[in-house]
Amino acid sequence: MKKNEDSSLRVVDLFSGAGGLSAGFQEAGFGIHAGIDSWQPACDSFAVNHPDATVHCRNIRKIDVEDVFDEGTAEPDLVLGGPSCQGFSTAGGFGRNGRQEGDERNSLFLEFIRFVDSLAPQWVVMENVPGLLLYRKGTIAKEVIKQFRLIGYYVVPIILLAADYGVPQLRRRLFFIGNRTGAPVPIPIPTNGDPDLWSGFALPFAHLSRVGNKNGSREQQPHVSFLEACGDLPPLLPGETWEGEGYPSNSQAAYQAWAREGSPGLTLHQAFSLGKFDAEAIPHIGVGENWTALPPHLKKGRFGRIRPYDATTLLQRLRPDKPAYTITTKFNEGTTGAFIHPSQDRTLSIREAARLQGFRDSFSFCGSPAEIRKQIGNAVPPLLGFRIAEAIRSRVQGLDQAGADVIEVDPTVDPDELIGLKEKARKNPNQLSLL
Repeated sequence: MKKNEDSSLRVVDLFSGAGGLSAGFQEAGFGIHAGIDSWQPACDSFAVNHPDATVHCRNIRKIDVEDVFDEGTAEPDLVLGGPSCQGFSTAGGFGRNGRQEGDERNSLFLEFIRFVDSLAPQWVVMENVPGLLLYRKGTIAKEVIKQFRLIGYYVVPIILLAADYGVPQLRRRLFFIGNRTGAPVPIPIPTNGDPDLWSGFALPFAHLSRVGNKNGSREQQPHVSFLEACGDLPPLLPGETWEGEGYPSNSQAAYQAWAREGSPGLTLHQAFSLGKFDAEAIPHIGVGENWTALPPHLKKGRFGRIRPYDATTLLQRLRPDKPAYTITTKFNEGTTGAFIHPSQDRTLSIREAARLQGFRDSFSFCGSPAEIRKQIGNAVPPLLGFRIAEAIRSRVQGLDQAGADVIEVDPTVDPDELIGLKEKARKNPNQLSLL
């Protein structure tokens, strides 16, 4: 993937964060016109990586669209962004009485709708947590679809697994992709796959991607592994930072070469110090093992209450031959997820986490290590964004064909059918029919 920005394809990024999703669209040929976010460190990173864009670091609830975009400003071709719906996240969204429906962040998508209504782009891409689609059998997702339709847009909800698109991470995200013409929505066909990945897992894990691994004609590569992504990075001790110029070794895999492109050298290869429990526990965890491998004297407190078949990625050491699990904002803590290095007794470095999130080494992050960690964990993988942008670019440009490596979805059907996407053979192998 090469930087190929075409300023005629204008993008506005709402809830932009550091700009990971925008970075992917930029590399697919879109010009990033503006970004809005309320957190200064993320805004600073967005500004550095998108120097031609206008950055508005403000609470979107308190912004009038007219204050940001003058009447004389050309309308954008596409509005994208990820309004938080954290109350429906499967990672921390559960309370004693269920998900946090009253969480005010759950209504932020209405601010996204407000801006889309005013800016009138041709296309929209809204990213969110998969739990929003699954919650109450899609009730919330159908409301999102309804709100878009009220302002003239037809969107398709789709859950994509980042690893299926070349990102070395088993991260699933929900995207609402659509337009105001009712034209078919192109969904990118996976470039990578592992048909045995979820064998033995109960639903919904077996259906992380509603596109699946058997569509289209593109020959798929295996998922990118941790070793392919980070195997060229020098070893570190907990709390240690690599210091030097350039890269200490040659790239050893195609993904490493891709990550290095445009970067003068290795930066942010910094490991975090470990807490007392992590420092004692991590050496007992073997490759691919989790908290269940702890000796009896460490299985106390929360680890004494967890059932052996629950929290299977908690305090887990990654496998070098597989992708990482979801990178969160707390990848510095072994007890919060699967963040233990495959062969070193520490958690992930900043650079390792960034690569596992699909960032090139040339992407600049601003702020303290803790602030950078938060930006990485909250980001949409740029490489996944690139695949989505690549799929819809020809449609944004008004071409008749979206390309051979997409599945086309009719966004104008009943929302109940959109929520329950199922595949059915048709004369057109790249057409996804809805039952």
